[in-house]
Amino acid sequence: MRWSLGIRGRLALAILLTAVIPLAAAVFFANSMVQQASERFFVPDVRENLERSLMVYDELARTTKASMRHHAAELSADGELRQLARQGDREQLRRRLSEMIQGQAGVVRLTVTNQDGDVLAEVERGSGVDRHKEHQLIVERSLSASAAPADGESGDGPMLGVVLVTSKSPFESRARLADFIEAYSKLEERREADERTYVLAFASLLGLTILSAIAVGSYLARGVTRRVSELARATRRVAVGDLSIRVAEDSVDEIGDLGRAFNRMLSEVEGSRDRIEYLSRLASWQEMARRLAHEIKNPLTPIQLAVQEVHQRLDGLSEEQRRLLDTALEIVSAEVQTLRRLVGEFSEFARLPESRIEEADLAEFLRELQSEAQVSRSLGVLDADEAPPRFEFELPEAPCAVYLDRQLMRRVFINLISNAVGAARGADAGVRIRISLRRRQRFFELLVDDDGPGVPQALRSQIFEPYVTTKDDGTGLGLAIVKKIIIEHKGHIEMLQSPWGGARVRILLPADERASAPTFAEVVATKRQLSEPGNTGLKQR
Repeated sequence: MRWSLGIRGRLALAILLTAVIPLAAAVFFANSMVQQASERFFVPDVRENLERSLMVYDELARTTKASMRHHAAELSADGELRQLARQGDREQLRRRLSEMIQGQAGVVRLTVTNQDGDVLAEVERGSGVDRHKEHQLIVERSLSASAAPADGESGDGPMLGVVLVTSKSPFESRARLADFIEAYSKLEERREADERTYVLAFASLLGLTILSAIAVGSYLARGVTRRVSELARATRRVAVGDLSIRVAEDSVDEIGDLGRAFNRMLSEVEGSRDRIEYLSRLASWQEMARRLAHEIKNPLTPIQLAVQEVHQRLDGLSEEQRRLLDTALEIVSAEVQTLRRLVGEFSEFARLPESRIEEADLAEFLRELQSEAQVSRSLGVLDADEAPPRFEFELPEAPCAVYLDRQLMRRVFINLISNAVGAARGADAGVRIRISLRRRQRFFELLVDDDGPGVPQALRSQIFEPYVTTKDDGTGLGLAIVKKIIIEHKGHIEMLQSPWGGARVRILLPADERASAPTFAEVVATKRQLSEPGNTGLKQR
């Protein structure tokens, strides 16, 4: 068995080979660059200089704090302040502290407390400590006559608390430098480990890139192989007779074009098969209707004659018996008439003539239909006491050349008008009917709208089948005849809802005798065109 890579495998292998070579070179150069950068950064003199700089900042900080403590000692050595502190004169102490703080830019607050810690006097400069710019140092010095205790120790007599500030910048710089030196030391300690990590990271990136290349190649190839597999699977289903299968048309490449052509072919084949199946079923129904008409018609006349003879010959009956006999005669006569009407419809359905299609102007044909006086009465669809329909025609002025059988197409409109009148029977003003004609690409579209009760949604797909009807006294043959005639004209017919709330019948007739019947895709395109702006009065509600 010969081993062979498919489209997906070959594409993935090509991408893999294309990715490995440049990425391997990138890892080699990246390793060299990391080592060079590390050697340049971790220079021994840099660490020594940084540590010396930190020592300079430490010395500066110690000197600054010593100076601030010396300044506090000078303030506590003031003789007048010491004497006032021993006397405990609060007002004089406050006055002296105010004099002492004048001109002292580095002094924020002066506070004198007694040996119990109670504040005797306290003064502050105009503003407090600026935490963002100033570094604070608090120093306490004894005001007793003996030697002042060191910072942090408590004396027996009154104490002077001094809050001093200096620029915060050197202290912040020292802290930042200390943090940097600590981070630098840690980096230096794990230098070799970091270099190994970088190389490992690049190697991992190489592995992930290779895997990604394989995945991308497989994904790209899968898109092609999947659609080819779908076409092959759809072809196998068509081979066993399933014409409802369709393939996706969401791509714009050559395989997408092939899929669209495949779907159009199936739509046309399916439409042709549906028409053939419908005509075959219709032929069977016609044969059944012919036999029913023959079987029902023969006994009707003898039944009616026998009942009439009984009615005439029976004499000597009582009044009640005569009434009963008259009623029986009326019922039998009415039912016989109903059966005769059904026989007539069955016979008409069974004797549908073959179409004789010739070139004609569809618009002119409809204008002739419009010009007939009392259209509904001349077509024989109204009872004598019924209100005639109110007709509206929307016809183009330009000729609409089609190929049709005028007599059969006239039968189509007779049946449609009769169906609309029968559905709205009982309305005082009569049914309103509009007949519209429009050109839709290579087809002419006929719309017949009425304002009657309409056809329920559940019945619209079956309403053209024989013996399917929404009327109590209907046989369901009129619309079946209409569909057969339209199919023989290579047309398409469907039942929708009218903008008036009633029924809408849409008919598509090809404008060329050689044209095929409209495919499903063309019917969908026509519906989409109807929903566009500019089709006022023709949109389906």
